[in-house]
Formats: sequence, C-alpha cells, structure tokens
Amino acid sequence: MAWPRVKLVVTADDFGYCPRRNEGIVEAFLAGAVTSVSLLVNGAAADSAAELARRHHIPTGLHANLSEGRPVGSALHGASSLLSPEGFFLGKMGFREAVAAGDVALPQVREELEAQLGRFRELLGRNPTHVDGHQHVHVLPGGPMLSWA
Repeated sequence: MAWPRVKLVVTADDFGYCPRRNEGIVEAFLAGAVTSVSLLVNGAAADSAAELARRHHIPTGLHANLSEGRPVGSALHGASSLLSPEGFFLGKMGFREAVAAGDVALPQVREELEAQLGRFRELLGRNPTHVDGHQHVHVLPGGPMLSWA
C-alpha cells in the first residue's frame, strides 16, 4: 500500500525583525530546514528582509503585528486604542488585556492590518503567500478576526 505524499511546511516568522534574525532565517531556508517565511513589515530590518526574500525566491507571507513596535498605518500615529501614549503598540500582554476589556477599536485594527498588507505589497510587489499573527494575536479568544477577501 502506498502512503499519500505529505508536504511539510515549516515557516520562520519574525523575518524583518533585525539583521541577525534575517541572516539565520535565510541560512535555514537555504539549508532546506525552512520552507517559507513570515515578514514583520514594521520590523527594523523589513526592507533588507524583503530584498533577501526576492533574491533567494523565498515564499513569503505577512506576519501581522498588533503588539510590538510602531504601527505602519499613518492614521494611527496619535490617539489609538492600539497604542501607548508614546506611540508604540501595547505589547503582547497589554494588547491581550485591552482585547479582554473590550478596549480595542476594530476599525483601527482593520486600518492597521490593511496598512501592513499595503506595506507588504510595496516591499515585495505582490500579495503574501499566507498571513499569520505576531505573538498569536490572530487567535486570541474574543480577539479581532478580520477578512481581507
């Protein structure tokens, strides 16, 4: 009896976080240990990560981020349910607490995620192969679930 062929997908997330992480992820991809990456478009090294993805033909998805760093969306620079007074995302636990308390404005979430998708398209010139969430914000109970269809 022949077994069905199964393809294992191993995705390295946080691509674009910093140059050293980018280097390690590309090394893992070239060695065959990683089959795709998820790009953190607001990361300090997102531009170089996108260039590496293009150069090495790495399947790349969007690593949607609502918890770390600064937002991509220009309209969120100021008062927002997603940001601290200093203009940074609230952090993993701060975001989870804000979701649990019902303090997250879904239109602001949509705006930021659409801005991140737009930034991805600017960096890579195409749509992502997949979308996942930084620090699992896409699977929080009662959390914002959006469709980009």
